[in-house]
Amino acid sequence: MMSGLPKFVRRFGLRGHPSLPDLGERELLVLEVLWERGDATARAVCRDMPGDGISLSTVQSTLERLHRKQLALRTKQGRAYVYRAALRREELISGLLHELADNLAAGELAPMISGFLDYLSGQAPDLGADVSRALGRPVPRQSDEQDND
Repeated sequence: MMSGLPKFVRRFGLRGHPSLPDLGERELLVLEVLWERGDATARAVCRDMPGDGISLSTVQSTLERLHRKQLALRTKQGRAYVYRAALRREELISGLLHELADNLAAGELAPMISGFLDYLSGQAPDLGADVSRALGRPVPRQSDEQDND
């Protein structure tokens, strides 16, 4: 899931948070594990990482970078650190949406909502229709399915 995030995940403002530093794909994957697990040691994160071939030392250095960037909190338990994400997934998504609105829609929400509804109509048509109706907007049509009828 996280690998699909845009490369411009750069210094965006979150209300109540300082600007976030650049985030790499591996850092986003580690955050994904922390969001799923809550508190976790580097070994636990390594076990839960998607795919094969990511070493414990790579996970440890990624967690250390996230800690230095103040995106992961840690406490010492015995000889190991236990990490947890410093922000919720929703806060990261909110920051991305702020970035999109500022950079692509000149801060206007209407194009953001319209684009989101178009996205939903392709990815989750029933949910897209429900959201459109709740907003009192026409239900976006699925061009691929309707063009083939």
